Amino acid sequence: MKFAVGNARKTISETIVISFFFNARGEDLEKSTLGMYQSLLFQILKAIPDLQIVLDCLRSTVPQGEFYKWEKDDLQSLFATAIQNLGQRRLTCFIDALDECEEGQIRDLVAFLEQLGQLAISSQIHFQVCLSSRHYPYISIRNGIQLILEGQEGHVQDIARYLNSELKAGRGKQFEAIQDEILKRSSGIFLWVALVVQILNKEYDHGRVHALWRRLREIPDGLDKLFEEILTRDRENMEELVLCLQWILYAKRPLKREEIYHAILSGTDPEALSVSNSEEITAQDMERFILSCSKGLAETTKLEAQTVQFIHESVRDFLLGKNRSPALPTP
Repeated sequence: MKFAVGNARKTISETIVISFFFNARGEDLEKSTLGMYQSLLFQILKAIPDLQIVLDCLRSTVPQGEFYKWEKDDLQSLFATAIQNLGQRRLTCFIDALDECEEGQIRDLVAFLEQLGQLAISSQIHFQVCLSSRHYPYISIRNGIQLILEGQEGHVQDIARYLNSELKAGRGKQFEAIQDEILKRSSGIFLWVALVVQILNKEYDHGRVHALWRRLREIPDGLDKLFEEILTRDRENMEELVLCLQWILYAKRPLKREEIYHAILSGTDPEALSVSNSEEITAQDMERFILSCSKGLAETTKLEAQTVQFIHESVRDFLLGKNRSPALPTP
């Protein structure tokens, strides 16, 4: 979706592009429609300053200088009013990862957008919306074009390009054969491919080019089985792994890089938290430590706050699922 948004901004002339990416691993406003409406409304009013008149209705109800607590109904009303006042201007809205927001909120959002779409058509307003989601939960949309990514020819080609760029397996016939095998077994799941590439590149960096085929055959199909294999293949630093998973899963808010680094050490090696040691530890050291503790399933975000999150929401789903193997550490 990020590519689609960037491409739209470059190629669609005379069109205002706004976007929101739900993030189940983020703060409350990142994973709620309340945050989405605020963000989209801010983007519209920033791009079209004359539409800021839609806020006039609030000035009579909110005393000057006081903090205003946004409500969903207020935001929907303001958003709809802004769309109605677009005139001849064109607006395209991208909303990503509906599955990372609470289902009831998403059903309400889709119903609202359907009503807004009908209003835009009847008023000849140029307003388009692109939504993306995983397959579950399934939410029907009455009017719209549906694309299933895994069934698109270009999706397989994108995975092939990624393999060409990132996979270290030499070149020649072996590389082509390994690439073909990965494509065949991936079932179009890009994350599975990315994790397999990490595993094979590690073998390659250790000079084990001869073992790439064997290692590939050992890797199970499907994300859940691959997550299980990653977490149980070796039993090294299991206490650090469990603590890392627990902190990411159960913290009331996303933890910063420094916070989770110190939280893990306080439970496994408190002596390492001495002042003399902490002054020598760099941000890069902490990120490598977190990457190692999570066995590559967690990452530090590139945002200013630099919080730690799972590489994909499917990792959280797997760890909290009922069908996990008893061989797995309990987070």
